[in-house]
Amino acid sequence: MSNKKCYYAFEDSTGNAIEFQATSLQQAMMIKKKKAEHLGIHKEAFELTGIRLKQNQSE
Repeated sequence: MSNKKCYYAFEDSTGNAIEFQATSLQQAMMIKKKKAEHLGIHKEAFELTGIRLKQNQSE
């Protein structure tokens, strides 16, 4: 059984946006925390704005 990856999008109130792939919401929250720290922005400033499935070219 393979883990399906989804794209998770987050945005803060000033319009900074980040989007990345993760296998779960829990993993996405950890990645968000690391990316926010790297940008020098508090992790709670980012809100989840979207989740979409990876597009498969074989479909």
